[in-house]
Amino acid sequence: MRLSEEEFAQVKAAAGEARLTPTGYAGEVTIAAARAAAGACGPGSRFELATVQRELFAVRTALVGAATVLDADQCAAAVERLDGLVDRVHALLTRS
Repeated sequence: MRLSEEEFAQVKAAAGEARLTPTGYAGEVTIAAARAAAGACGPGSRFELATVQRELFAVRTALVGAATVLDADQCAAAVERLDGLVDRVHALLTRS
């Protein structure tokens, strides 16, 4: 695959956000696009799962910070639910 310098810079930036190498990122999005074009259904790509995992961690961090202001028991229960989701996503990521 050939890319201009600008295109490669964009791929590098996106790969960094996804915590992947540029090659790994290109592979992930290529496979995801091919599956989408073929109408394939199934679990998300590793990239998608990693993105969800990072978002879950961000929500968890926000909830932990809010626990000092809000009802601590409710926040603790929400954090436990988020931890369960993060564990499930992590299990999916380690299988792929």
